[in-house]
Amino acid sequence: MNTITVDHCCVRYGNKLVVDDVSLHASSGSFIAVIGPNGAGKSTFLRALAGVIPLASGSIAMNGTAIATLTPQQRAKHIAMVPQQTHMPAGFTVREVVAMARYAFRPWYVAQRADDEALIDAALHDCEISQYADADAAHLSGGEQQRVAVARAIAQQANVLILDEPTAHLDLHHQAAILRIARVLTQRGVLVVAAMHDLNLAAAIADHVLLLHEGRTIAQGTPVEVLQHAVLERVYRTSLLCIPHADASIPFFVLAHDSPAHAAMS
Repeated sequence: MNTITVDHCCVRYGNKLVVDDVSLHASSGSFIAVIGPNGAGKSTFLRALAGVIPLASGSIAMNGTAIATLTPQQRAKHIAMVPQQTHMPAGFTVREVVAMARYAFRPWYVAQRADDEALIDAALHDCEISQYADADAAHLSGGEQQRVAVARAIAQQANVLILDEPTAHLDLHHQAAILRIARVLTQRGVLVVAAMHDLNLAAAIADHVLLLHEGRTIAQGTPVEVLQHAVLERVYRTSLLCIPHADASIPFFVLAHDSPAHAAMS
């Protein structure tokens, strides 16, 4: 079993403390949703979790080994990340971009093996982009590029998959497809950690929810434990309605009619 242990993690940008004393323990086969309003520190926390930015204090370890001690290639064999903003390299086909995931296992100048090709094909199929395999990745729409990035992460075959707003720019069909893929990966033993804005999607898919606000942990636990009406209204500073769901264990929230955001849309 693979585990990630975050112990009193702090991250600074200059003099500003962006992530403040966050701790988390997660095991393989789980889906962890990181939620919170804009500026809560979600993306920064995920980047720290992936080992791409340094900690001001605290520690992050995978299976007892500090992430900070791993080389980029070593990290790539264990952790894959899909950032919030996806930019495809110019002049590469979709298949070539997804194939870049295999560079952690062999140099770019070494020909792909049959098992590499099979993993690439499976990732393209899972993300429903096989038809774009020979297209220029940089010319695809934002949503299509997002699926290419997820396919590349899947082909990396990492034990931990970190997704920063994985459903951004996607229509409902492809939102469902990406989350279905994430759930299948957890069933295969992958630990998935995703920053999410949609509270209802987080409630529907997550095993564990981490709620951040101004860089600090407000609550963490199961969706039912964390997605509490009064807490969410305070953190998001808006009025919400909690509506009964067919699955009584899953809370479902919508904007209340008297919320500023609802009034602005009326």
